[in-house]
Amino acid sequence: MKKYFVLSIITLMVLFGCVSPIHYMGTTYPATSHVDIYYSPHDVKKDYEVIGKVSNSGINLQKIQNGIVEEAKKRGADGVIYSDMQNTTDVFNGNSSSGRLLNADFIKYK
Repeated sequence: MKKYFVLSIITLMVLFGCVSPIHYMGTTYPATSHVDIYYSPHDVKKDYEVIGKVSNSGINLQKIQNGIVEEAKKRGADGVIYSDMQNTTDVFNGNSSSGRLLNADFIKYK
């Protein structure tokens, strides 16, 4: 019975695109209401400094990105530079599920 319960929970997590906790390392400033999105440091036309690094993983890429943007606002970033995306495979009790890991830099304009 317990095995089916755990399997049901895992299935629901996969179906609803569960996103894991966001991991942040860096400095926090007063919250912002808007962040600019970049996919390369070369796209940033203003002087800036990197204030932190973040990673987030899950199934649904849009939810992963939304989570990073919301975290950037909370941390007071002016922008997010997405730096790396990897496909992941998690194994739990012999069952595997695929997902994505997205890394980014939070930036503050000078």
